[in-house]
Amino acid sequence: MGSISFEDYHEIQSLVSRYCITTDNADADAFMDCWVEPDEFGGYESGPFGSMPTWQEMYKFEKHHVGPGGMAVGKRHQATNLLIEPVDENTVHVTHDMIVMEVAEIPGILATGRYDKSVVVRTDKGWKFKSRSLHVDPGFFNLTAHEAGTRE
Repeated sequence: MGSISFEDYHEIQSLVSRYCITTDNADADAFMDCWVEPDEFGGYESGPFGSMPTWQEMYKFEKHHVGPGGMAVGKRHQATNLLIEPVDENTVHVTHDMIVMEVAEIPGILATGRYDKSVVVRTDKGWKFKSRSLHVDPGFFNLTAHEAGTRE
């Protein structure tokens, strides 16, 4: 297992925070700045929200996700239980839980999940995500099923 500096840990923690805040701020361009260049992109898996094997597909998804009518509008994304595991001096695995809260309407937790062993790499522009995989907790699907039943 490799090692990284305290400054590297801090930069990676900031990367995770920026990932959440740029979504909350509906800034798809800043969100994509959290990722490696398109030719190095390793993919994004989010189960029910889709699979994006290319940088361009991820950008298109994020623009819709944070745009008018997108699922992220009026939400706040909170990263917790952050674990950074060095693989070598230029690669780490990042695991953290995600809590998505409603903030525009009646506040409450809408969804939880875990990003498991995201690949983060050192680039000439700092640490960036190369690939991510989101596992959404089953309670989200129970909530959406319940809400669908109350609208019928």
